[in-house]
Amino acid sequence: MYKVIIVDDEKNIRDRLAHFFPWSDVGFEVVGIAENGVEALELIKQERPHAVLTDVLMPEMTGLELAKEIQTSYEDIKVVILSAYDDFKYAQDAIRFGVKGYLLKPLMKNDFFNVFTKLAEELKEDEKGKEGNSVEELMLLDLIKGDNLPQYADYWNQQTQSFRVAIFSFDRLFKEESTFSTRQKITELAADFWNRYQVPFLFYGNSLIVLSTDSKLVSKKDHLPKIHLFIDLLIANLGDFFKDQENFVVGVGNPASTYKEICRSYNEAVYAYSYKYFNEYETIIFYEDLTVKGNSGNQTELQNFMLDHVNKIESHLMESMKSEGKMAFGELVNHFFDPHKGIGGLPIAEIRSSCSELIIILMFRFKEKGLSFPSIDQQHVLGRIYGIDSLKELKRWLTQMLETVSFDLIHQDKKDVNSYVLMSKEYVKENYQERITLEDISNRLFLHQAYFSAIFKKETGQNFIDYVNHVRVEKAVQLLRNSDYKIKVVSDMVGFQSHSYFNKVFKNETGVTPVVFRRQ
Repeated sequence: MYKVIIVDDEKNIRDRLAHFFPWSDVGFEVVGIAENGVEALELIKQERPHAVLTDVLMPEMTGLELAKEIQTSYEDIKVVILSAYDDFKYAQDAIRFGVKGYLLKPLMKNDFFNVFTKLAEELKEDEKGKEGNSVEELMLLDLIKGDNLPQYADYWNQQTQSFRVAIFSFDRLFKEESTFSTRQKITELAADFWNRYQVPFLFYGNSLIVLSTDSKLVSKKDHLPKIHLFIDLLIANLGDFFKDQENFVVGVGNPASTYKEICRSYNEAVYAYSYKYFNEYETIIFYEDLTVKGNSGNQTELQNFMLDHVNKIESHLMESMKSEGKMAFGELVNHFFDPHKGIGGLPIAEIRSSCSELIIILMFRFKEKGLSFPSIDQQHVLGRIYGIDSLKELKRWLTQMLETVSFDLIHQDKKDVNSYVLMSKEYVKENYQERITLEDISNRLFLHQAYFSAIFKKETGQNFIDYVNHVRVEKAVQLLRNSDYKIKVVSDMVGFQSHSYFNKVFKNETGVTPVVFRRQ
C-alpha cells in the first residue's frame, strides 16, 4: 500500500476524505491528516508519504505554497490538488509545482478512482525504475516511443521478420471502476495468456500494449483469433466489468518489418483506437481497414460550409427568440457534421476545432447584437468539447448547447437568470413522478454535478433535491385536497420512493403530516 496524507482546514472535509473513500481499493492508506500546509510539512517529515491530497485555500500556508515546498524538498512525493469550483483557477498555477491532478469539491468517487489509480500506477512505474524494471518492459517502452533503438539491435534474431502492436484501452472501464485490484487482475490475466505466445506486453496508462512478433507476416487473419480469445478470457474472469464488450476498445497497427518500425505500428494502433470516436459500436479496429486521407481537402470549401451553417443556426436561434418557442436543432447539428462523415473526413482534433469555432462565432455575433447568455461560460463550454470522447456524444452535447442558447434568448427579460436552472425546474415540473437525482439532471444538462449544484443553490437559495421535494409536496397537496387516493398511493404518484420519507418531507414543508392535512 502507498501512503497518503490529507490536508484541509475544514475538519468535516478531512474526516470525510479519510474515512468515506475506499483508499485500499486504489492501493493507498491514509497515514495522517493536517489542517494547513505548515502542519502538513511536519507530518511529511514523520511519515514520508508517497502522495499528498491538499486543499488550495488554507490559512498559514496555502496548498500551492505546500506543493512548491514539496517539489523543492521531496521531489518523489506526488501532490493532488482539491479545490472548490470558485477557486479552481488558482489550482492551474500549481502545474509549475509538479501537481499530478486536480479534484473538484465535493469530491466524487469516480473522480477519486480515476486520479488515484493512475497515481498508484505511476508510483509503481517509479518503483520499477528504481529497482530495475524488467528488461522486456523497458525495451517495449523504448520501442513504442522510438527511443534508444541502437541498444536493441542485437536482441532480435534473424528469424524475426514481422512485428505488430495492439492496444487494449480500458479508459471507459477505469472511468467507472478504476480500482487497483482490477488493474492487477488484468495484468495477471495478460501475463497468463500472452506469455504462452512469448509475446511481450506492458500496462501503460490505462492501456495494455501487446507486441506480437513472428518469423512471417503477423496478418490480421492470424492475429484476430488471439485477440478474441484474450477478450473472452477477460469477460470470463471479470464478467460485470466487461459485459457487452463496451468497457474497452482494441486498436491494432499495421505490421512492421523491422524493430525500428514498431513505433510506427504503435502510432497506427493509437490512431485505430481513436476511430472509436466515430463508431462507438466497434470494439476491435485494425488500422489497415481504415481509409486514412490526408488533410488535403478544400479548406476554403469547408470554411464556406462552416459560415453557411453558422448563418442557418443563427437564423434558427433568432426565430426561437421571436416565437418564444422550443426549436429542433438535431437536424442542423447532424448536417453540420456532414463533411466529417467517415474516418477520412477530418482528424478528431479538427472536428473539435470546428465545433469550438461554431460556438465562438455564434457568441460573438450575438454579443454584437447586445444579447447576453447567463448560462454560457465560454471557457467551460470549450473545455467540454475536448472532454467528449465520441462523435455521437458531441452531437448530443452541441444540440443541448444550442437549446440552452435558445432558452437564454427566449428569456432575455430575465438576463440574470441561468437557463440551466430554468431548464432543470421545467424538467422537474414535467417529470416529478419519475426518479430524479442530482446526477441524472447534471448528466442531462452535460454539467459537472458540483457545478450544477452550486449554480442552482446560488440562483434559488435551496438545494436541487429540496426543490424536487417542494414540487412533489405541492402536487401531493393538490391530490390530497381533490381526490380520495390513499396517502401511500399519493406518495407513489408524486415520485417518492419511500412512504416514511414522504411523511417526513411533507411535514417539513407544510408543518403537518399528510393524515392531519387531509382532515383539516
